[in-house]
Amino acid sequence: MPRQIVQACVREGRPYFVAAVDEFAEAFELTIPHERNPISKIGATFAALQRNGCQDVVFAGKLARPDGGKVKLRPDWGGLVFLVRLLGTLERSDDRLHRTIAAMLAARGMTVVSPLMVAPSLTAAAGCLTRTTPTDAVRASFKTALRLAKEHGATKQGQAVVIEGTTVIAREARAGTDAMLASLDAQPRASAVLVKAMAPTQLMTIDPPAIGEGTVVNAAKAGLVGILIEAGRSVIMDEARVRARADELGLFVCADSVDG
Repeated sequence: MPRQIVQACVREGRPYFVAAVDEFAEAFELTIPHERNPISKIGATFAALQRNGCQDVVFAGKLARPDGGKVKLRPDWGGLVFLVRLLGTLERSDDRLHRTIAAMLAARGMTVVSPLMVAPSLTAAAGCLTRTTPTDAVRASFKTALRLAKEHGATKQGQAVVIEGTTVIAREARAGTDAMLASLDAQPRASAVLVKAMAPTQLMTIDPPAIGEGTVVNAAKAGLVGILIEAGRSVIMDEARVRARADELGLFVCADSVDG
């Protein structure tokens, strides 16, 4: 996603700067203006954004919580301020993390904006992306499935569920969508669908539901028949590759909305 957002900025002639989280971000070539800082050096990251004249900030890519393993907490002053503001909430919802970061950026004159605003081509349009299509019975359950995903999202545990008929058979937890799919026994399920929707209480500009080619592969391994995402609020990373892999594996990828 970060590279696709960079490409969107280039196409539109929008100046950009990448603040890369060192533990997770891929390597960027020198032609892409960027700076790498550890996840706990929030003060250094904010300083880099301000030094490069950033006004809008887009969050893109995957992060993991500090665990004492790959991610070490050695915060600078900005990181300490963040931890103080977040005191007692590190094991709670990601939305609280997002809101705290957004407030700290706002205090420095920067606004968090959705990746869907900066790169509209990433937005999932209503309808089915693939040649593979759902059965009439599965299609008829779409709105119920999205409502069930939103009910799970309201618990602040995750955005995704696996629905079989109208029954939730798996729920996303902190480990993420791929871990949820891996937890399922690898067996064909004639009507099981991965469903992702924006949580009703989450900050709308950070962490929209997203799928990519890897999501399709993992859904197929879990024996699912397709993927349903919320139209207009979800990200499809590299739509052409997602479509091609889904058709190759015989899965549908569709988008719908709860309210029509």
